[in-house]
Amino acid sequence: MEASRRDLADKEIRECEILSDFLPPLLSETQIDSILGEIIKSLPAGSHPKTSLGQVFKEFQSKVEKSSVDVALVRRRAEMLLATST
Repeated sequence: MEASRRDLADKEIRECEILSDFLPPLLSETQIDSILGEIIKSLPAGSHPKTSLGQVFKEFQSKVEKSSVDVALVRRRAEMLLATST
């Protein structure tokens, strides 16, 4: 059901824009890849990508502010980088 209340939608959009000014900027995909790359290089030789994902996430979260990343993007990039590192 659509309420067709464009005035309320516009208000929500303005509030979102104001609040986003107070949030830290998100890390770029390049910055995320750089951090993940360092972590993956430090994994023991022969580590299996599926079992290493949790370890990579844990290390990544210890290096960055959680609010500065899109967790879904980090997961996709980590999976891709782990898959290509073997």
